[in-house]
Amino acid sequence: MVQHRRSLVKAVSYRLFATSVVFAIAFIFTGELGSSAKIGLSAAVAKTLLYYLWERLWTAIDWGTEPA
Repeated sequence: MVQHRRSLVKAVSYRLFATSVVFAIAFIFTGELGSSAKIGLSAAVAKTLLYYLWERLWTAIDWGTEPA
């Protein structure tokens, strides 16, 4: 059984990794640390919100689930 703490650490570490990748790509294109940080942070917040909304949408879809 996977502990909740492991799942939380996995999610947070993935978000940090993914944000770092976005930051690096933004830096390559802009050459500016401040702009790259804003892009990386904005992307992290937007992706987290979009993922939550996506999960809520899928919660409303019965396809592929079994009745309790």
